[in-house]
Amino acid sequence: MQDAPRPPEQPESIYPTPYGQPTPYGQPAPYPPTGQYPSPYGQPAPYPQPGYPQPGYPPQPGYPPQGYPQPPYPYVPSPYPLQETSGTAIASLVCGIIGIILVPFLASIAAVITGHIALRQIRQGGGRFRGRGMAIAGLIMGYFMVAILVVIIIAVIVGAGRNGSGTSSAFLL
Repeated sequence: MQDAPRPPEQPESIYPTPYGQPTPYGQPAPYPPTGQYPSPYGQPAPYPQPGYPQPGYPPQPGYPPQGYPQPPYPYVPSPYPLQETSGTAIASLVCGIIGIILVPFLASIAAVITGHIALRQIRQGGGRFRGRGMAIAGLIMGYFMVAILVVIIIAVIVGAGRNGSGTSSAFLL
């Protein structure tokens, strides 16, 4: 009869076990206190020191000395023209907003006037100005408030004609 094969023997742990007892089930022993770790692979090689540059030579005649930076790149203009926002387009937009919120009719008329001036300036500027959307927005708000002004004036006139006294008790009826 043959003997059963034996399991491979567990290598002994490099860490001592407490009280010199063997480790149960082939597990490594607990770690020793800090500073007592043995190095199974030996000491690692220290990093080499960085090399130092050789001392420079004196500058040659006709050449700049060493250490000067490279000259900057020359300026190359953009192939696209720079555009600036039209100031009258901004004024049209601001007057249109103020015409709706604060001073309804005076600012709205200013929004219409500056909006048309801005659109003409942008169209004749040859791509120098931008702000067409702001000018159109100012025109829309200005014309909207001017239209409301016209409706109110017509309502007041019709109301005054009915009453005969020149004032209307029902303002928009």
